[in-house]
Amino acid sequence: VAAGDLIGASPLLSSLFHDEPTIESLSKMGLAIASVGNHEFDEGWQELRRMQDGGCHPVDGCKGPTPFEGAKFEYLAASTFRDNGQTLFPPYTVRTFDGVKVGFIGLTLEGTPDVITPAARAGITFRDEAETVNALVPKLKAEGVEAIVVLLHEGGFTNATLADCHGLTGTITEIVPKFDKAVDVVVTGHTNGIYICTLDGRLVTSAGAYGTRVTDISLLIDRRSGDIIGKSARDI
Repeated sequence: VAAGDLIGASPLLSSLFHDEPTIESLSKMGLAIASVGNHEFDEGWQELRRMQDGGCHPVDGCKGPTPFEGAKFEYLAASTFRDNGQTLFPPYTVRTFDGVKVGFIGLTLEGTPDVITPAARAGITFRDEAETVNALVPKLKAEGVEAIVVLLHEGGFTNATLADCHGLTGTITEIVPKFDKAVDVVVTGHTNGIYICTLDGRLVTSAGAYGTRVTDISLLIDRRSGDIIGKSARDI
């Protein structure tokens, strides 16, 4: 899973082809679910939809040997709404592991309009992170989901350079305590921080930038209740 900014502001090798190479590479790596970050909107929400759905670029056409097929992973955008009142991508997805359901909610920071161009934010709005997540918890529970992971493109900072949690600061420290207690794990991004923390009883992680790390998260789930009863993480 990932918490956004997988494309946009990218090296020439990817940006020259409208980040199709990155989407294809991530798909081959086995990425399953990703929230949208502010950089996903660098070329506008319509282009982001093309990243998911596939098809040739509307201006430059097809560049590769075969038409672009789109992402094999699923984008989530719980707090990004189009003018028609629908979310740009599904707000959440439910996956089953060994017979137990786990819910994943994906969203980006409410302040995204402040860090993207006026053209990129035309036709979409971004809502409060905690309010968005908390409104979805009852829907997930109604589907029999007790284990909930949030992929949030917002983060924090620490005063250390290793994968520890010394002096965590930033917006994430204000958002996580507002989440419904049903939320167990929060994978964060945006600030490019490196940390593995316990914040308000939730496991909160961030794996830096440029693909230099992945965070290996281990969850222990009670088969009877379906809830997470143990959680840990390590950086690789």
